[in-house]
Amino acid sequence: MAFYFASEKNRREVNEDSYCQMELRVNLEASVSAMVVADGMGGLAGGRFYSEAALELWYRELLHTIMGEGFRGCSLHQQIDALAEFSEHIFEKINGQLYKKGLDTGAKGGTTLSAAIHFWDTWLIANCGDSPIYGMKNGELSLLGDIQNVASQMVKKGTTTEGTALFYQNKNRLTEYLGKRGEVHPFFLRLPQDAVDMILIGSDGAFGNLSMTQIEAILNGQRPSRQMLTELFAQSRASGEDDNQTAILFVDEKSEEELLQTDMYQNLKLGDDFQNATAPFCSYTKIPEEKRESGLRERLRRYRFTGGKEK
Repeated sequence: MAFYFASEKNRREVNEDSYCQMELRVNLEASVSAMVVADGMGGLAGGRFYSEAALELWYRELLHTIMGEGFRGCSLHQQIDALAEFSEHIFEKINGQLYKKGLDTGAKGGTTLSAAIHFWDTWLIANCGDSPIYGMKNGELSLLGDIQNVASQMVKKGTTTEGTALFYQNKNRLTEYLGKRGEVHPFFLRLPQDAVDMILIGSDGAFGNLSMTQIEAILNGQRPSRQMLTELFAQSRASGEDDNQTAILFVDEKSEEELLQTDMYQNLKLGDDFQNATAPFCSYTKIPEEKRESGLRERLRRYRFTGGKEK
């Protein structure tokens, strides 16, 4: 597997997005790979506070799941079921904790969170908010997650169509997000590995007003790389987007090898922007300054953080 990522402030003063790509080795044969994007709401420090906190809570609970009795020593199907249960129900727990943090600190806002977990032959797709998750198979793009905003709900009900003035007027009005009072209703999808050869997760600013057809053309127009993501950002800005832009791209290793065998790519080599899945990368979230234990849980936490800086 190969992962690429990029994050830019765009025209905002502060980057309120948080993101992470990680691989947690379970044993010699298996690992849990994941990529997560959280798009903070509330403006400046408030949005960043919520996205950082959501990402940290999500990771800690994932680690707790992997180290728990429902995972260790269990069958493959039980392990996948445990990760599926985590993916589906983690949002309610994060929402409650973020809401409490907001009351305790006085910080107003919230965050979206979109995640994709890969384990053995299964993808687990989940999101709360309007940060899209796209999948690509044989050059065709599809929406894997649910864009939870008023505009998308209006399209589903048939009261407007994508691209109209009414659609864009309601595009930034979220129907679901984390950190609010009351229940949240996230989206969850269990997907076989061979259903996609590419997955793209991003904050809504990464895609701007681009249509799925335009996004598909960008993904098909060049070899997968970080440059592909910056090209996506550039075209999004050209469409009028001024929000923070963050995206993570997964490319199936077999698909990458097949691409490099084509005439178009046979003379190209992987550059410095290539990211090996075993070198996880996180942005913004900090390691607490405290005495660490030497157990497996703590060692896994160390492997998660390899740096990250705002562009």
